[in-house]
Amino acid sequence: MPVVTFAAVLSAMAAAWWTCSIAVLLLSFLAALAYPLHKLPSNAPANFPPLTAIVPIKNLHAGFVEALSSLFMQDYDGLEIIIAAAERESPAIDAARRIQTAFPSVSSRTIHSVCATAASPKLNNLWPALVAANNDLVLTKDSNLCLGNGDLQELVRHLAPGTGLVSSISIATHPGSFAAWIEASIINCYHARVLMLADAAGFGFGLGKIMLFRRSDLIRAGGFDRLAWALGEDQALANAIAGLGLRTVLADRVSHQALGSRRFFETWQRQLRWMIIWRVQLPAAYFGDLLGSAIPTAVAGALAARAAGFAPMHVAAATLAVWLCLESFLCFAKGWPISLLSPFAFLAREILTPLLWLRAWTTAEVAWAGTVYSAARKSNNLRPPHPDARRITTRDTEK
Repeated sequence: MPVVTFAAVLSAMAAAWWTCSIAVLLLSFLAALAYPLHKLPSNAPANFPPLTAIVPIKNLHAGFVEALSSLFMQDYDGLEIIIAAAERESPAIDAARRIQTAFPSVSSRTIHSVCATAASPKLNNLWPALVAANNDLVLTKDSNLCLGNGDLQELVRHLAPGTGLVSSISIATHPGSFAAWIEASIINCYHARVLMLADAAGFGFGLGKIMLFRRSDLIRAGGFDRLAWALGEDQALANAIAGLGLRTVLADRVSHQALGSRRFFETWQRQLRWMIIWRVQLPAAYFGDLLGSAIPTAVAGALAARAAGFAPMHVAAATLAVWLCLESFLCFAKGWPISLLSPFAFLAREILTPLLWLRAWTTAEVAWAGTVYSAARKSNNLRPPHPDARRITTRDTEK
């Protein structure tokens, strides 16, 4: 009877890892090239009910004016826009007011939020505006997300019977520093690519950059109390909607976010926040993250190489080279940002990913907009005791 050695077992496990990871790379590459595979038919119902779009704002960042203006420029009858802010005055609020003045025909107002009982500062900002919205159909959009012509109608067309939440994959544009190029590599070449594969497989994810849903569905699903415990309110919303038997889908149009110049520390904190949220709220994404990373895959290939008669360093180098070439070709083919910095950003991302993964394993504390929050799960008896929307005080300032 042949003796099974530890080295043989390790080599077999490494070969399985490498095979699975390369399969995901190739399938996601093809899915991203062909995205979207599931297009709405040209004769899809064009029923566009009145809609309230809520934009939470805090800092005046690169692309703020363009992103907010893109919402005001949407050709959508019955559109109401609410600017939600925790501050009473700020440069971002001043910029938003100038945009409101420039589009007098669009119904818009600013709401000052004093809600502070949710784990997520974003939900604290959004909730009073959600309560004050004049329409049941609600869109939430980050202040750095830019819409294209007709995007609003296309999102609404996806909210068919049986669907409760529509999100859009975002693509990073205009990176203005090396740290921003690293973040673009994470957002475009990894996150967007894998999400496009998930969409091709029929899966939908709640992506907080942009979400379209019915307020009545959220209330039926448990309202504020159902979301308040979670730092990642988008995944919590998707889970709440699923509890009603409704699907979450991804739109067949991508949206865009301008990165501008970013510091490495900002990139680290932002990616660490999402890694921790995945570990707490979506463990499959957290543990699958390493499977979708190039350096762990290259190491696995090196460990399995000798059993297949190859030199370990050759397999590792070939794995990294093929990975980089496929991602570079994808960026070129899709018109995503690519430059001479891209290979270095790719390597930096791959070094950063396992470090982020390990750090997320050891902490539940995340820094967000200068404040530290905990992503740890809370039991039901620790959730906000007063989820009733009527208990939240707001102050409206009409345009």
